Amino acid sequence: MPYCSNCGAAEMSGQKFCPTCGSMTAHEPGTATPLPYFPMDPPAPTRIANLANFWWRALSFVIDSIILAVASDVPLRAATTGHDLSSIIESVVVFAYFTLFIAFANGQTPGMMVVRIRCVTLDDRGSVGLAQAARRSLANGALVLIGGFYSYTRYRYPTPAQAREQANQALVLFSLYVPHYLDLLWAAWDPKRQTLHDKFARTVVLRDEKVAQPAPGALDMW
Repeated sequence: MPYCSNCGAAEMSGQKFCPTCGSMTAHEPGTATPLPYFPMDPPAPTRIANLANFWWRALSFVIDSIILAVASDVPLRAATTGHDLSSIIESVVVFAYFTLFIAFANGQTPGMMVVRIRCVTLDDRGSVGLAQAARRSLANGALVLIGGFYSYTRYRYPTPAQAREQANQALVLFSLYVPHYLDLLWAAWDPKRQTLHDKFARTVVLRDEKVAQPAPGALDMW
């Protein structure tokens, strides 16, 4: 059956003009013509394979936090430095720790090495460069610093009034750290398992294929 080369409508035998769009028939009566070309929708983005789930990332974060506490927090407490100075030093140590390991240790911090996950670029799954790793660490550190400079007063034997004051301070401190907690929890429901600082730096975290998958209902529930 012949079709209009302009709109694709079926043509009747012997017609000279298309009844739908009015275009002139450009073929001999009774000959078939190809349908006009209509661009197809772009293909849907493919799913990223081997994404590290939330629980593997959480476990690596706990391991890294313990290492950082031993390396910086404990010595600073022993040195009895001021709160603001301690916050600055801890921020620098955390920034250097995550930046240098991600950039120069195959995208892995020590905690990530233990659970066999790795940070790569979102665009081509390649190695993360120094500038991109610094951008990732900077976004994470900025959210931590929101509550890092808040001074929390602790009383050894608080009176009822001091206990209420401590409770209020704890509530303020928790609210200041909400952006940081939200950043870390974002990987639990994000389709690409990215935290907010991953999105800022355009990185994703992958799980090594060679590692045996956990039993259903264990760590893969997210």
